[in-house]
Amino acid sequence: MFKLRFLKKTPLAWLQVKRERTRLMVAIAGIAFADMLIFIQMGFEGALYDAAIQPHRNLQADLVLINPQMQTLFSVKDFPRQRLYQTLAHADVASVSGVYIATGQWKNPETRLERAILVWGIDPTEPSFNFPEVNQNLHKIQPLNRLLFDQAGRPEYGFTTAAYEETGHFSAELNGMQVDVEGVFTNGASFAADGNVIASDSTFLRLFPDQNADHIEVGLVQLKPGADVAKVQRELTAALPDDVLIGSPEDFAQIEREYWANGTGIGFIFGLGVGVGFIVGIVIVYQILYSDVSEHLPEYATLKAMG
Repeated sequence: MFKLRFLKKTPLAWLQVKRERTRLMVAIAGIAFADMLIFIQMGFEGALYDAAIQPHRNLQADLVLINPQMQTLFSVKDFPRQRLYQTLAHADVASVSGVYIATGQWKNPETRLERAILVWGIDPTEPSFNFPEVNQNLHKIQPLNRLLFDQAGRPEYGFTTAAYEETGHFSAELNGMQVDVEGVFTNGASFAADGNVIASDSTFLRLFPDQNADHIEVGLVQLKPGADVAKVQRELTAALPDDVLIGSPEDFAQIEREYWANGTGIGFIFGLGVGVGFIVGIVIVYQILYSDVSEHLPEYATLKAMG
């Protein structure tokens, strides 16, 4: 009697599915594979974007100024430093600082092979990033030819954290000039750059002699406590010429993200992977349902005849 009541309460579909346990396990494995394929592609895509925009989000500023034509860090555009100083006329602006960005050629001291690296030039007297290890070591890069190295960059640069911590010294060539690493920070490689170094603005201008000192790539604006960021952004946008774009660090990050998502084939490839995984899942579910229904047509006919 109990078994009869159990059968009446148990859905017929579940009884039918679990009747052949081997087929059930194979079906679950197939669907799980399709789901994993989708989530892996989405994970890779998310990791790509997070790595590309991490430096933008770590800029220590309430507002940033950039060239409106800027799309990505490896092809950065500059604008007159004068625009940054003009923001000081606003009553809610507390301080400003400029950031130089360029791609240099780093020579591995062991293999002597050169590799592109992203170089950031900042004012060593003012914090420009939210990296604690950078702000703690700003005084170390005030002398010329001193750098802070991204220890999460590619190993092809020849730098190892263990060796540096043991000796406390590391030297290499950057754009044909001897430089010394005076500290490390952690940012990581991305499609825009395999590694990063931070130098003082004076060192940066020595490494890139063709750089116009009166033009910067990013302007950092710190507001006074209690200031309305959105209101100040609107007023500065109206006051400054249209050769600069004013936004938050997150707005700056989204420009970079938009470039990789829609301006290159990388975003399309990962999106295609997600679509393929979804189609594979549909095919697997369809095959499972089709084969199960086909093998039980007599039972379905009997149930239909019984009403």
